[in-house]
Amino acid sequence: MDAVSPGSTAVAEAWDRTLAAALLGADRTGAHGTGDDRVVFDPSADAGATLLARLAAHGIHHLAGSGFAPDALVPVTVRPPAGAECPPAAASRLALLLTKGDRARVAEWCDLAGKAGLRAPAWLLPALAARRGDLPEAVARVAGAELAWLDRACAGAGEPEATPTAPDWTLGAPADRQAAFRSLRAGDAAAARAALAAGFTAEKAGLRARFVAALAVGLSEADGPFLETCLNDRAAEVRAEAQYLLPRLPGSAFAARMAARAREALRIEAKRRLLGTAYTLVVTLPEEDPALARDGIAPRAHAGQGSGIRAGLLREVLAASPLHALAEHPPRRWIELALRTDWSREICAGLLTAARRAGEPAWSEALATVLGEACAGRLPGVAPSEALRADWAAAAALLPATDWERLVEGLIRADATANVLVHLGQGPSRFSEPFTRVLLGWLAALIGRGTVPDPPWQLGRLIDGLAERAWPSRDAAAAAGALRDRFPQNGDRHLAGALARLAETLELRAAMRRDFAPDPTVPETAPR
Repeated sequence: MDAVSPGSTAVAEAWDRTLAAALLGADRTGAHGTGDDRVVFDPSADAGATLLARLAAHGIHHLAGSGFAPDALVPVTVRPPAGAECPPAAASRLALLLTKGDRARVAEWCDLAGKAGLRAPAWLLPALAARRGDLPEAVARVAGAELAWLDRACAGAGEPEATPTAPDWTLGAPADRQAAFRSLRAGDAAAARAALAAGFTAEKAGLRARFVAALAVGLSEADGPFLETCLNDRAAEVRAEAQYLLPRLPGSAFAARMAARAREALRIEAKRRLLGTAYTLVVTLPEEDPALARDGIAPRAHAGQGSGIRAGLLREVLAASPLHALAEHPPRRWIELALRTDWSREICAGLLTAARRAGEPAWSEALATVLGEACAGRLPGVAPSEALRADWAAAAALLPATDWERLVEGLIRADATANVLVHLGQGPSRFSEPFTRVLLGWLAALIGRGTVPDPPWQLGRLIDGLAERAWPSRDAAAAAGALRDRFPQNGDRHLAGALARLAETLELRAAMRRDFAPDPTVPETAPR
């Protein structure tokens, strides 16, 4: 198509003809336009497409307020699509989710499409672009390349350079600088750390804290010395960021200090007897100390918790210590002996935090096993309690998902409702299909025989969380729907609402997966 020189009268007449064509229909108006139109088109072109192009040309002229250059309507280089487009049913589903503003489901849809290697259709790009602020990673998976191309096209930048220049992390707003530094850190961790250290003291306190937090990207033992210097920073927020990262470096000087403190606080004494060796845990509560406060363990953090300042210091020392500090004895021995002391809660809480951070299977398994035995009354000298049950659930959540599900299934078979409820409050973010089936059956039995624990709204709140974690198969959705339909009309309204939401959510999540595999002969094996 070629641009033509405008004239005010000719333009008005051309617009009248274009408007008439839009009102009557392109096929009824016949001619595509004349030389006094905004653009001259190929007479053999499709009438409908030509009408849309004419409308676009007049729109540009109207917005500009005058004529336009000959190359104004030259299209940018066509970009080949990045991957196959999702099925129409899936695209329609995404459009509905975007309209409703269902953030969780939009993120799940993008995750499903990304794992299947599919992209969103072009007509949904504007709506997805509006969600880049709150769902940046999800949107990037299904429309990142297309949206980047649109951004460049709208900015008149054309195609990107072959080797784009990384943004300068030393310039711009604080948030932009932090993002640029994280990008630099992801590409070369050592170079980023060296660049930060060179001008670190000249930065403002808030920015120093942001940059220290960004060291979490690619964190390694090599960052230990720099983070050690941050412990002496004049800004509390900078020190706090360093105190948060250093426990994740078991080979650092910080970890060595904490390990020494842990060994001073906990010591196992062994005495030989006729029937074997007797072990006793000797606990020495830490004293308040400026060096301890420098490492982020200060008494003010434990005021009002009812366990005493020094007991709180003990908990925090163990939480920040590497578990190899207690390698002299097996994990089970430490835990059993700790449960028989007056500071069992503090010691277990500290060990749980350390095990969660380190991800050491031996400690996770020992904590879950020993605390489970204590809750069952099988550990001599330790009385079961609600606090102990909560610690057990927290420890069990550290187990692999299959082991956790096996544990909870055993509790369901044993009809240990209180234990099942406390464990369901934690655990993996996604359940397997067999466990989902067992769980829904348990809920049906619980409601069917009228043994819902008091108050019912607590179970309802738990069911709301299960809707996001259950395996979203067609069978699971049907089972949840049956639960909803069979619930007594005069039953607790909170529980009734939770069951309705469970059925609705599972039905929607199951339908989303069918959208990506519309063939009914294909099993529902899409990613959860």
